[in-house]
Amino acid sequence: MDAGFISHAEYTYIQDGLAAGIREDGRGPRDYRDYLLSLDVISHSSGSARCRIGFGTDILVGVKAEVNSIDPSEPSHQGRIQCNVECSPNASQNLAGRAIDDLNNELTRFLTRALNCYGGIDLGKLCIIPKQSCWVLYVDALVLDYDGNLYDALMMATVAALYNARIPQVEIEATGDDGEMDFDVIDDAEAALPVPGRERLPLAITLNWAKGAYIADASMTEEYCVDSRLTVLVNPQGKICAVQKSALGTIPESVMPELLTSATQIAAEMHKDLTKRIETEVKTLESTKHQGHVSTFLSNTFL
Repeated sequence: MDAGFISHAEYTYIQDGLAAGIREDGRGPRDYRDYLLSLDVISHSSGSARCRIGFGTDILVGVKAEVNSIDPSEPSHQGRIQCNVECSPNASQNLAGRAIDDLNNELTRFLTRALNCYGGIDLGKLCIIPKQSCWVLYVDALVLDYDGNLYDALMMATVAALYNARIPQVEIEATGDDGEMDFDVIDDAEAALPVPGRERLPLAITLNWAKGAYIADASMTEEYCVDSRLTVLVNPQGKICAVQKSALGTIPESVMPELLTSATQIAAEMHKDLTKRIETEVKTLESTKHQGHVSTFLSNTFL
């Protein structure tokens, strides 16, 4: 990022601190800020989640499952996932105009690749009738606030939203002797099924490189001071699904094994913690539904 956001003195101070293993907020190099997670925060969606890291980066993700026709140019036995990410104009005072558009496009491409190419979702099970109809999962994310580490926060919120999502069951029947098939969508929320393959969804771990050292979960100020970033997608089974480098600086080839190992270790901890928080949220939602309460968009947890 352009360091024009901060003074040269502050830039040098933060870089020297990172090289010495000292961060402005007192965290260790691999420490993540605490985060808040809430599920089922958008009404009339198939699933949704909101994730806020510290008191900064705040992302809302909604998932909508809709029946659509299978395009002849697409695989005939698969469903699809379509992603869109937008940053609120109020997400950061340092983002405006073309910068927001570029970031929207960058995040949308990242999320599309993460879910379609490496995400673990079984697209084959989203097919209803081959060559005819399938489920399309529309994943829409809104960045409400930005204070660094967007990739990691985006994947955390997306994984939680897809875990929360449910897809209606369908009944398929033959319509004639010519082999044509038709289907009916069962309008029963209790009978809806979870997204197939959700247990294999990866998380993103972004490691930021500066002056021979690296840190995880960089704040926006820290991001302005690093030389390069490495984002690693790691699934719950510990497999590295993809690696993406960003920013203009270089990362020595000799440290890549250490960075990948560190990302895998951090991901194992994050997967465990996120799963635990999702399960806690699910129990809370079930309890409130039995009591007749309705989930609201702006949970008091985030106010």
